[in-house]
Amino acid sequence: MKKIVIVSGFRVFPVSSGGQVRTSSIARMLARMGYDVLIYSVAGRRADYALGRTRSYRIDQIEPRLVEETNLSVSYGLMQALARKLNQPRYWLYVMLSRGLVPRRLRSALREADAVISDFSYCPRVPGPWAHKPWYLLSHQLEHRLLQQEGSGKLRFVERMRRVEARGATMYTDIFACAEEDRDFYQAQDGAGRMRIPIIRCGVDARVYAAAPGVREQLRAQLGLGEDDRLLVFSGSDFLPNRDALARLKTFARAEAPFLARERVYFLLLGSMEPTPYRDGALIATSRVPEVVPYFAAADAGLNPITLGTGANVKLFEYLASRLPVLSTQFVVRGTALEPEVDFLPYSPEDPKVAILRFLRERSPAQWREFAEQVWARHRSYSDIEESVRAAAREAQGFPPP
Repeated sequence: MKKIVIVSGFRVFPVSSGGQVRTSSIARMLARMGYDVLIYSVAGRRADYALGRTRSYRIDQIEPRLVEETNLSVSYGLMQALARKLNQPRYWLYVMLSRGLVPRRLRSALREADAVISDFSYCPRVPGPWAHKPWYLLSHQLEHRLLQQEGSGKLRFVERMRRVEARGATMYTDIFACAEEDRDFYQAQDGAGRMRIPIIRCGVDARVYAAAPGVREQLRAQLGLGEDDRLLVFSGSDFLPNRDALARLKTFARAEAPFLARERVYFLLLGSMEPTPYRDGALIATSRVPEVVPYFAAADAGLNPITLGTGANVKLFEYLASRLPVLSTQFVVRGTALEPEVDFLPYSPEDPKVAILRFLRERSPAQWREFAEQVWARHRSYSDIEESVRAAAREAQGFPPP
């Protein structure tokens, strides 16, 4: 059985961001294809560094043939905490890994690996005796373009990350792109045309999003919602495109509070884009939750008001896999075959009321559920990540068979 090591910047499971959803889904698919997969995360989460811990690492068996090991050494933990406090990108991680400053147990894992995947551009190829092994980049977006959008103190890292990503054409055996945007960038750097750069879109493991019977009713009861209430879920982590869209949605919800109350419409703000749970009129914020599937089951539609960012958008595919009708900006569906009116209701952040009224008036809840089932059936071939991973593994330069 071939061993694949995925080098990640921080603990992936349980997932709490779009990038983690994508990494975890790809890792699950590789394990189910017959590979022995280890996700090695070089830093943990805040709770992992609690006082009283006795080990410098933790190991989690996720499913058969899929394990995550998280390094909990003080050095990496402090660097991560400092970068977050200063609101700096993870360029520090690139510097350390590119110089071979890696934990001993990661070195051991790299020696045993048949192939290695770097998760995000901040995790480069690590110099050492494993340099001859096939090594791939899992691109989630073009980091330098995202830093450019974030602005402020991160602008000084834009050119550094552009150079890092440009070197990807010579650093890796091949690259798994997430969309045409990053694929085109890397192809432009690959003057020799050596790479194939297959695309693994931000699909999801559809099996994960099947909620058990009764979950919807139970969670709606906890939220104090009846079946005549309409709940639109907007999921996301503490990430610039989410924060930008959230600010506009909150402004709308407060300005149109009488309309939303009259129509019994609520917005479920799901995830760490809000630091603490609260309820404010039509807004219901959860903050970080251990599992998102029950909340998708409780919702009546998925809202995707994003207008910033690069690459593809994971939450879109989570909504589809959860069989939710989607209200979305046109920006978010770029690179997909989804068509406005046919597959989703167009949503404008400048006038959200138009899409919301259409959602309330044009179909009954049962009809919207049937609509969502039909959309999933039409687009499952690339929304379910399993076939995308299989196809990319076949296409990538030198990727070992299981």
